[in-house]
Amino acid sequence: MTMPKGWKSEQTTTTKKENINEQKEKSSSKNEQTTTTKKENINEQKEKSSSIITLEDKVIIQELIAKHNIDLDNKNIEGWTNTWTDDGIWSTPFGEAKGKTELKNMITQVTNEFASGKRHLSTNIIIESAPNNMASTQSYLIVTEAKRTPEVVASGTYSDTLMKDTNGKWKFVQRKLDIDLVNDSK
Repeated sequence: MTMPKGWKSEQTTTTKKENINEQKEKSSSKNEQTTTTKKENINEQKEKSSSIITLEDKVIIQELIAKHNIDLDNKNIEGWTNTWTDDGIWSTPFGEAKGKTELKNMITQVTNEFASGKRHLSTNIIIESAPNNMASTQSYLIVTEAKRTPEVVASGTYSDTLMKDTNGKWKFVQRKLDIDLVNDSK
């Protein structure tokens, strides 16, 4: 059987074109895989630097906030001070303390004056991840009278920055208290 003139060369040309297209597709696929791998590596690096907060971390942070309040109410100055990093900052409408010595002095004054006989309750706690073993929280603060007729005497919000230390313990780096209600109970 005789083939039409030029048929083999057309087949060869078509096959060459198909091979070139296949090589382009393979090359493109390799580039996509490389790009995907690079993107995955970048995402992994971001995740490592942004410290994922686990459920266990969230429970521990909530307990730290509770400990902060209970130690304040019970005038446990040492326990309360130990919820902070060495350079912690507590900003309130009543003043600001920086570092453990100032924190200890301020909490002693607060517990001996207007916080005496009160209960501090934190609610609606939101905890978010931050880079470098850090976390941020927001919560409501409700202060009730505990020695007389129970009533709400103050409310406000806390905005916090926390850090997980080298021993794996969460501590306050900064707490900022904004008061939105004070009821002068007598």
